[in-house]
Amino acid sequence: MSRQATRQATGSRSSQAHTSNMGAKGRTVVPQAVREVLHVGEGDTLLYVVEGEQVRLTTRQQLAQELYGSLAEPDGRDFTQELLEERRAEAERAKP
Repeated sequence: MSRQATRQATGSRSSQAHTSNMGAKGRTVVPQAVREVLHVGEGDTLLYVVEGEQVRLTTRQQLAQELYGSLAEPDGRDFTQELLEERRAEAERAKP
């Protein structure tokens, strides 16, 4: 499938499909364009995230960023900011 056909099939200009053949021992080469998008090189660790019958290729850093964003409180509270404000107030009260 060409990049043009892939873009049309997904409805997104940022989606692209790349192919790679699997060798006898289950090895495959990550295409250069994909390595560039993920900012990975030789020796880097990749994660295969299985979502139903699909697999998403990502890095630990990208997955951590996704998970961090999913931990936000539904009411929009920023616990880090609240903690900093509490600590500042405590420090102010502790001054002679």
